Amino acid sequence: MAQEVLSMEVRRDGPFADTEDSHFRMRVGKHVKYIDIEPGIFHVDVLSFPPDLLAQLPPLPAGDWVQARVARGVDDNPTVQLVHIALASYASRRAIAKIAAFEWEIPRREREIAVYQAIDGCGLGPTFLGHIVEGDRVIGFLLELLQGRPAGPEDLQGCLGAVQRLHALDIVHGDPNRYNFIVASDGTVTLIDFENAMLCASAEEKDQELATLPAQLSEETGRGRGISEAFLED
Repeated sequence: MAQEVLSMEVRRDGPFADTEDSHFRMRVGKHVKYIDIEPGIFHVDVLSFPPDLLAQLPPLPAGDWVQARVARGVDDNPTVQLVHIALASYASRRAIAKIAAFEWEIPRREREIAVYQAIDGCGLGPTFLGHIVEGDRVIGFLLELLQGRPAGPEDLQGCLGAVQRLHALDIVHGDPNRYNFIVASDGTVTLIDFENAMLCASAEEKDQELATLPAQLSEETGRGRGISEAFLED
């Protein structure tokens, strides 16, 4: 059965990841599985390189399980222990997909979804297309692709207007770097990447965010560029 590592979290505290579990989100056949690997089972270089890890993992059991743990068995060899049983599946379409790769990332995605609900119909962000579901959990969402370019210093007034409209809803963006503003050919400014946004923001928080915009739009470090490029349609 085909296996593929979709995302991973590996601690590199020394020659072995010997202080915390390593976490993997994998495609096994047509299903998504979550694998936790006990510290010290594999060298950190193996954990960090999926082809080597997949070659050394013990056989995964059949069935509609979601989560398993790889630990040392009585013979000191790695064994797979199922954590719980359930059917996992997800649906998507061609769009921007933002997914919580691991459980602790779910609150961040939930916060973004709450922001998209609050700005729905306001023209401030990309169109929210739907949720990504895995089993009975919402783990992410789909957004439209955009046409335009990242903002620059010449777009200050348009960006100020977009942020002020967001603030009127008592929301601060939280990361208004120049690549989180997409400027269309007609000058319309769209905000993206709300994972650091805060609802019920205070007047002081709004003023502080507005004050940073001139410097943010002039920054040339490239911070945030990857997110912007992902949202732009080729």
